Amino acid sequence: IAEVPKPQFMAKTLEELQIGTYSNIAVVRTSTPIYVALGIFVQHRVSALPVVDESGRVVDIYSKFDVINLAAEKTYNNLDVTVTRALQHRSHYFEGVLKCYKHETLETIINRLVEAEV
Repeated sequence: IAEVPKPQFMAKTLEELQIGTYSNIAVVRTSTPIYVALGIFVQHRVSALPVVDESGRVVDIYSKFDVINLAAEKTYNNLDVTVTRALQHRSHYFEGVLKCYKHETLETIINRLVEAEV
């Protein structure tokens, strides 16, 4: 890929490109029941929710893909279970959450995604 000419915007940071949400981010806590998370998906029109611990640190992510898996595995009979408990049913192929920061360039982030085979 190094030989291919890159557009100039690839050298700009996420902040310069105005990519991302930095305030009023919809999140769920590790103790949030699934039915509450489903409501947040609908209310905020998002496809994924950061899962935060008691101190507000991101520890996981709960996505609509996880909801689909819940239905596919027919484990949706109890929507009172917590997000943390539901994520235990996630495929063992899930390797975790990739993070990016607003000071990083788009090229850096794309390279990270490619290397992780996302």
